[in-house]
Amino acid sequence: MEKDRSMEAMIKNDEEKQWMTPLLELRNEMDKPDDRDRRDFRRMNGSVQLFHGRSIPGPYVKEWRERWLRRLLEAQQSIRTNGPEDFREANLITPEELHEIRRIWLYEKHEFDDSLPQIYEEVVGAPFCKRDDDENSLGADDWALLKDICNGDQALFDLQVALLGVEREYRGMSRRAGVFDALEDKLRTGLYGSEEEAVKILSERQQRLSLDVIDLPEQSEIPEPTDGP
Repeated sequence: MEKDRSMEAMIKNDEEKQWMTPLLELRNEMDKPDDRDRRDFRRMNGSVQLFHGRSIPGPYVKEWRERWLRRLLEAQQSIRTNGPEDFREANLITPEELHEIRRIWLYEKHEFDDSLPQIYEEVVGAPFCKRDDDENSLGADDWALLKDICNGDQALFDLQVALLGVEREYRGMSRRAGVFDALEDKLRTGLYGSEEEAVKILSERQQRLSLDVIDLPEQSEIPEPTDGP
């Protein structure tokens, strides 16, 4: 994504367009060709894949997803306050989209600290209208406690969150068929403590496989089968 030079020029040369500055700043902040430092080294399914000796970046990590949401809401509030009258109720992100993001963070990524309502309230100054709440779910205090117990070990923390997510998914079911497979899948995602460890182990594995292929005997060297002794 390249910088929007026309938008920059328009804001610079027209004081009446200064209200668009937060939009330009947000766009430029997101303009980073190599943003792997903002992404998980694991793919969406928890696997690690290599390409030319480096891991293929996965989804944005929690910290950056929350940052983009906060910045987007701040830009929205700014144009509502400083923009033309027609923009007083402008939405850069709709309530329906916010609810869908919260659902994904809570139920697919198992981020039970439920940070979206807090971010929304801090920026907008009004409570987020929740729906479909789970009264018995874990909360922000539990999230902080788990972090403290894991003592800075992010890989261990992520694994515990994933395992708790499986428990939540199967909670209340009379038949829990598949729960052990689900737990095993999550345990596989915790095989590597860091990106460096994953790259080292997978690179060595690929090298061993390559050597095994090289060492295979030629077809002509394989002895013909016999009918008996």
